[in-house]
Amino acid sequence: MLAAASPVPHWQPIIIIGSIVILVLTAAAVLVGLRPLREAIRRREEEYDQIFRRALLLDVPPRLVTVGTGVVMLVLGFMGYAISRGPLGAGIGGAIGVFLPHAMVRYLRRRRLKKLEEQLVGGIQTLASGVRAGLNLVQSLTLIARDGPAPLRQEFTHLTREYEYGISLDEAMINAAQRIGSSDFRLLFSALHTHRERGGDLGETLDRIADSIREIQRLEKQVQTLTAQGRATARWLGAMPIIILAILYSFDSEGVRSLFTEPLGNVILGTIIVLNVLGFLWIKKTISIDI
Repeated sequence: MLAAASPVPHWQPIIIIGSIVILVLTAAAVLVGLRPLREAIRRREEEYDQIFRRALLLDVPPRLVTVGTGVVMLVLGFMGYAISRGPLGAGIGGAIGVFLPHAMVRYLRRRRLKKLEEQLVGGIQTLASGVRAGLNLVQSLTLIARDGPAPLRQEFTHLTREYEYGISLDEAMINAAQRIGSSDFRLLFSALHTHRERGGDLGETLDRIADSIREIQRLEKQVQTLTAQGRATARWLGAMPIIILAILYSFDSEGVRSLFTEPLGNVILGTIIVLNVLGFLWIKKTISIDI
């Protein structure tokens, strides 16, 4: 006698239908989010191109930075999943991997811009000395490109090289102002452009520009001193949850681990992160003063 076929469980069709629905929804989400993702990557690569090739004067392909960001995101996401043994840790690690390379690139740009602004007054004084010695404006700019400190020397070398390649001096100064992205440099190049149109004593004009930029930088340093406490508060606000979790982990490791593994713990931890980020942004917005 043939053995009776085992009955199909009544819940198996429900699982199959549910799997098909999840597959369709996942494919639809991928198709819908693919275009915005490509647009976001394109904008980020344009920003990287602006920073590396124009602001930092480095020949670094933007796609290489994008690929590196993806690798860092995957590595930190895997590390977060291995530590927390849950999707929340993987999400936090992946988010850090997305923003960490971008933050490092912007930090390099800010550091270089700070050096340029610190060296600008000395560069203007060199320009004024060259003009008073009988040199014209292009020769005085070449003097900075030859003897100035880095990175100021690099920027003026790029400017004079554009002029040597056939670009007008006014256009080369406009390109330099856009490339550097500093209001102090825009002030200098605008004043030089105005002088070329209307004439006058260039040495005296450069001295006035140097005095104005020196006073602006003095006010900016004063503002930074007055807002130092707020910046310190923002940094401590960002680091405090990590410090508290580390202290609690030494007393109650299971309770801290449950924040990453239990659904309720994930909700609590996510709320803490959101509130902490909002507080950090609020303090940063409060202490951001533009002169």
